[in-house]
This record gives sequence, C-alpha cells and structure tokens, in this order.
Amino acid sequence: MKKTLIGAFVGAILVFGWQAVSHMFMGHHDPAYKQVAGQENVIQALSAFFKEDGQYLVPRPNLGSSQEDVQKFEEGMKGKPWALVTYHAADDYDMAMNAFRSFTTAFLCVIIFIWLIGKTRGSFFTVFLKSIGIGFFVFLFAWYNSNIWMQTPWEVIRPELIDLFAAWGLCGIWLGWWLNRPANK
Repeated sequence: MKKTLIGAFVGAILVFGWQAVSHMFMGHHDPAYKQVAGQENVIQALSAFFKEDGQYLVPRPNLGSSQEDVQKFEEGMKGKPWALVTYHAADDYDMAMNAFRSFTTAFLCVIIFIWLIGKTRGSFFTVFLKSIGIGFFVFLFAWYNSNIWMQTPWEVIRPELIDLFAAWGLCGIWLGWWLNRPANK
C-alpha cells in the first residue's frame, strides 16, 4: 500500500506539474482562447440574456419539442451560425482551491491507474505503454468526442492531446521504474 501511495503521489506531481507548466509557460493553449473585438459589449449583451452560470447552446430548440419540431429546427439551422458559450455571472476564480482540486484529481487518477494495471503490471516498458494508453483513451473519449459532436476546434484539442501524452508519459516513466523496483528486505 505504501508503494502505491508514494507512486500515486509522485505520479500526481508529474501529471499536475506538466499541466501547470503547459498552461503557464508553454503557450500552446493560447490559440484555444480567442479574443473578440468589443469584448465589453459582448459580455454586457450576454449578461442581458444569461441569468445564471451554465453552458448555453445558442440557438437550440425548446426542451420538450416534438421530434418533428426538432427536425424542422435542425433543417432551418443548416448554414447558420451557432455558439456554445460557458457563462459565469461573476468572476470568483480561486487559484489555490482550483490547484488543490486539480492535484487531488490527478492523485485519484494515478491511484485508479495503478489499481487497473494490478499486481501483474508487466515490465517498465509495459507500464509506460499502458500509461500512454490511458492518456490517449482520455483524449479520444473526452476531447475527440467533443470535436465530433460539438465541433470543438483542433486548436483547442491539439494541446490537450500533447498534454495528455506528455503528462501520462512522464507518469508512466516514473511508475514503470517505481512499481518494478525490488522491495526492500
């Protein structure tokens, strides 16, 4: 258990650390967040319509619409603009709490990964490949599916792919070595 906890703790430092470095210093996430001209006017206009925090798909058919009405709506939308907006009524960003939650999430993910690979985890290289596989799995299921269904642009998901491969690659190198070390006698 001690080996698992130490492995997960250091693995979480590597995964979280890569994310921090990637977002704060590398700049490859910068193209994902475009700036709009007249942003004060845009946010005032959004605030006039959005009354609560949430994610909005604009336009969209009314909830409870018949299948016929939804189909008519979708046909009428072809070739027209649409937006997916995440809106917050107030900026209450808490860097310390967000960092704590993100590190805790990384720790739990590494613990789950160690549990999934089990006691017969394989060689250093096998653990490394399994770790890379987890990163690719997350990319496909979360980010690439977002590209498929919500047309999330490549400039948003490409840096996520890089981050997942790098973070879980580092974690895989660490765990491949750490979990395959001989136990102290």
